[in-house]
Formats: sequence, structure tokens, C-alpha cells
Amino acid sequence: MMTLGKTNRGWRLLLLVCLAAAPSVYAVENGGRVVGEAHDLESDELLYREIYCANGNPDEMEVIYRDEAGGLIARKVLDYGSGATTPSFVQRNLYSSEIIEVKLQDSKVSMTVLDAVNSEPKRTSSTQTDGKLPVVIDAGFDEFVRDHWDSLVAGEKKRFLFPFAERDSLVELRIKPASCNYATETDQCFKLELSNWFVRMLVKPIELGYDPVLRRLTRYRGLSNIGDGKGNGLVVDIRYDYRDVPAHACSLSDQAPAVSAAPSGRVRS
Repeated sequence: MMTLGKTNRGWRLLLLVCLAAAPSVYAVENGGRVVGEAHDLESDELLYREIYCANGNPDEMEVIYRDEAGGLIARKVLDYGSGATTPSFVQRNLYSSEIIEVKLQDSKVSMTVLDAVNSEPKRTSSTQTDGKLPVVIDAGFDEFVRDHWDSLVAGEKKRFLFPFAERDSLVELRIKPASCNYATETDQCFKLELSNWFVRMLVKPIELGYDPVLRRLTRYRGLSNIGDGKGNGLVVDIRYDYRDVPAHACSLSDQAPAVSAAPSGRVRS
């Protein structure tokens, strides 16, 4: 029987391999930069920032993660050459010395976790898609929401598959419109959850908030793809800023890639 602890660990690993949503498209439209500030969901303490940066390649987007003091804790490069909703990516977690690689090729999703020190694989798998449901990877979910915006706002549920490293398989998720659980007068909110009814009872859903006019992500509330260094997922409230993001936010020239401290905050083991 699946226990609550194992279920939450699996949900965290799902997010670790595929972040539910990210405003990558708007980074290009905003001069190449968008910043999300991740706060502890309960205490509101600032835990880290994620900066989305265009790097000159129209098919790529880089995400830089810094702790509350500005130290580099992770980097990720998204490659949209495989599709707007299925970008391949490589994420290097300095706080855990791991490299995560996910890609879709020839109807197969491959997931690999490497030791960042010696590049030896810790875990690897390849899963064939069945063609019955769309596959969504990482920040491609943001495009998926916009592709189905009208039907979602009208009340429809949409199902899709995400890579799930814990089970070496694709897991079925669903999204539907929902009331916002934070103070807002304008945002359109959605609830992201596992389709399996039993697991759904044990795992809290993720809340996504969107600007309904611009159809861009404003809030992400739930488990993060950044961990605490012990394999536990941080529970965060990320608020995205599309205004006046300085160019130096995307610079790594002042950062030595040796930061090992992970963010603190509320975790779910």
C-alpha cells in the first residue's frame, strides 16, 4: 500500500524532473528576462529566485537559480527544438551535486540523473509514449495552458502525461479551473493534480495563477523543483515579475559555481 510519505516523495521527484509551469515564452518578450521570487508558503520567507534568460538561441532559454543571498544554487537550459510543450532540458543542481537531463526523441522520453562530480549516471530510464494523451515537459506546460485556455476557463479538465522518474514512466496529470487561494482581484487560477483518485487524496494539488488578459503566469503555489539538499521538496509561493528586470540578473560572471548550500524552508519528505 502506498503511504503518504512515499506519495509525497514521488510527487517531489515528478516536479524535480518536470517543473509544472514557467514563464519562458515571456522572457523573450520582456527583453530576455523574467524573475520569480520563491517564498515559503507558510512563513513567506524568501527562499530563492529563479531568473529566466534568453541566451541568443531562439530555441533555448536559460534559468538561473539564486538563494536569498544571491548565491548560485542551480542552472537549467531548456531546448525547445523538440516542441513548444516538450522542451528538452539539462538542470545542474549545485546544492545536491546532481545533473538532471530529460528529452523527447522518436516518441520516447528519456530521464537521466547524473553525479555532477564524475558525470556517472545515478538513474536512467526511457519510456515510450502511447499517443493517447499529449506529453508535456517542464516549462512546456505554460504553453499547454495557453493552447487550451478557452476550454479550461470554460470549465473543462485537460489530461496529459509528465515524466515520472520514481517509476521510470509517464504519469497522468490533470488541470482544471479553480478559485484562487491567495488575495487577487483579477487572476485566473488553475489546479494541477494527479489523475489517480487515490493518490490525489494523499497529495495536495499545485495552484497556478495567470493574468487572464495577457495569459501569463503570475503565481505558482506548491512543491518546488528546487530541494533542500536532503531530497525533500520545498513548498513555495513563487511570484513572477515581468517588469524592469535588470540585465545583470542574467550574468554569471560574479558567481563562482561552488555554492553547495540548499535553501531552507518548509519541506515535505
